[in-house]
Amino acid sequence: MTPRHPLTRVSVAAVNVINVGAVGAVVAVVVVGLFAGGALARRAPAPGGSIIVAMPVDLIPSVIEAHVFAPLLVPRGQGDERAVAGAPEHSSSVVVSVSAEDNDRRWRLRVLAPPADVSFAVARCLEGRGERRFPSAALRAAGVVVTATVAGPDEVLVRFNKPVGALPELLAWCPLRPAMGAPTGPYASQGPGRLSWRSGSFEAPPLLGAIELRGPLTGQERADVVVAPGGADLAAGGATLLSPWPDVMVLVQQPETAVRDPFGLKDPDTGVPAFRQALRADLLAAAWAAGRGGPTEALLPPGVGPARPLPPSTSVAGPPLTLTPVPKDAPRLPVWVEAGDALSDAVAERLAVLLRGKRMLLETRRNQSADEGAELVRWRPPSRDAALSLLSFVGAREALVTDVGVQRALEDPRLLGREATGRLAAALALERALLDSKLVVPLIVVERAISVDPDLRGVVLRGDGIPMLDGAWWGGGR
Repeated sequence: MTPRHPLTRVSVAAVNVINVGAVGAVVAVVVVGLFAGGALARRAPAPGGSIIVAMPVDLIPSVIEAHVFAPLLVPRGQGDERAVAGAPEHSSSVVVSVSAEDNDRRWRLRVLAPPADVSFAVARCLEGRGERRFPSAALRAAGVVVTATVAGPDEVLVRFNKPVGALPELLAWCPLRPAMGAPTGPYASQGPGRLSWRSGSFEAPPLLGAIELRGPLTGQERADVVVAPGGADLAAGGATLLSPWPDVMVLVQQPETAVRDPFGLKDPDTGVPAFRQALRADLLAAAWAAGRGGPTEALLPPGVGPARPLPPSTSVAGPPLTLTPVPKDAPRLPVWVEAGDALSDAVAERLAVLLRGKRMLLETRRNQSADEGAELVRWRPPSRDAALSLLSFVGAREALVTDVGVQRALEDPRLLGREATGRLAAALALERALLDSKLVVPLIVVERAISVDPDLRGVVLRGDGIPMLDGAWWGGGR
């Protein structure tokens, strides 16, 4: 999905308005530009030019999708598309109106794009087709089944087995991706990691002519935009952009692990508080997150969850760590850790120290979801909507539904209701159930940051951490 913002339209107007009295100066600049090198041409403060973006490799497909395919809906205020009838808080250049029927079990979408393309895009996005990502994971957690069909020359019908009043919020995270994969957004893929400007987009035309996406920087490589977890590899001299809300480092235990309780979390008086104190999340965040983070006891971070009461916690010192030799045949706890994240590795190392104090060993595993032991998750709420974000968190981890309290919280119909206040109240109850289960233990919040060349204007960091570049342009005279 590609949120729009007024900056793009203003930028187009600014570069297209030329004072007649300045024609001679403009011609002179053009003449000089003909003799400039490639680097100067690339940085021309006008439509065109290109940029290089360095980022974790696993993020590249999401960035490509966000720029190649237009969003079905966007929140009002993030773009200048036409308002959507029936969804006053959203606008769109694809969907004209939405209307609910049968107590929010059916929704009709009037569309400008071919309805077959919209139907396919909605089904792909909300059904998930085996994927465990937002927003399909949110519907899966609530036990919702969805179908989308063409209902007319400009109409799509979306059916649910349960009332889903929050459909506009869900569609705001669905790209218009046709079955054949033809681009509908401002860019087209021109090879591995390279995007080029295209005409015929459902959105306003971009200013940059090309975007080149690369993996993390190595050696003497440089980039105009650098996306790096924790900010350790941010380009020197670049401007720093922070995302609207931070990531949350979470320890997720499998049910059998929670029963064994290797971290000693069950004691109602000293369990979780003593564990947190021994973890020293403040030092971990300072050392491995560029100081942009700290301890947390909440699953919903600031910016997504409001100030609220959490399960009571007092500062209780546990017994001192005794790092006596541990035999090789000592019990082992497999902990799945995301590869390439220095903060996750540092937290895993600290957890290993805590386990050694209990005469256990930690076994680090990589690159897949945990089916045993525990998992260190650097979770980023995909949306500012607390209910949809928590549903997505649970939907991607089926083991969490085994807890009776979590099951009860998931049955609240307000989680997918129309009223934002009702969804928030149900989300806070679900968060409390997850924390009480001890299956989920929030550890650290850490800001997500990107570095941008100071001459590159109009870069936006989307709520889910995706850098949006379709409104960016070169300026500043370098």
